[in-house]
This record gives sequence, C-alpha cells and structure tokens, in this order.
Amino acid sequence: MLKGNQLVNFVLDGKNKISNFELNSIKMEIATQKKEIIDWILSIEDQAVLNEIETLKKQINFDFDEEFKKGISGEELKKRTTEFLKTLPWKK
Repeated sequence: MLKGNQLVNFVLDGKNKISNFELNSIKMEIATQKKEIIDWILSIEDQAVLNEIETLKKQINFDFDEEFKKGISGEELKKRTTEFLKTLPWKK
C-alpha cells in the first residue's frame, strides 16, 4: 500500500495508471488512519506518553542506524541489570 508522498509520486510520475476508485480508496484509508491516531492521542492521559509523542513530533529526521549506535550491547544490558538487581533490598 502506498503512503503519503509515495502516493503523490506514484500518481504524478505519469507512467503508472491508477483509477479514481483506487485513488479515493487510498485517500480514505489514509484519512481513517489519521482519525484513529487522533482518537488515540485524545484518549491519552499519561503526561509521560504525551511528552514522548511531542518529542517524536519534533523530530525532523530519524536515523535508525545512528540511534542504534547509541544503544547498548546485550552484554552491557546484562551487566547493568545484574548490578541493579544487586542493589535491591532482597528479603530472605
């Protein structure tokens, strides 16, 4: 399924033919997706979630590979988790 700018480029390049029915169907699907997202956002009451959405909205470019480089390895995760668990006040 074509999305957003892909749809515009597909229709405007002149090589591909798309019927009005198909175009309207795609537009309706996009409108439905937008409405579902709007309804979901309106239902959110958790400020932390709203802050995350705001941060996402402000991101102009998201480079997955660059963000992935900032992550930690599985071994580092295991090490940090083990260290954290050792700090908890366990009852015996």
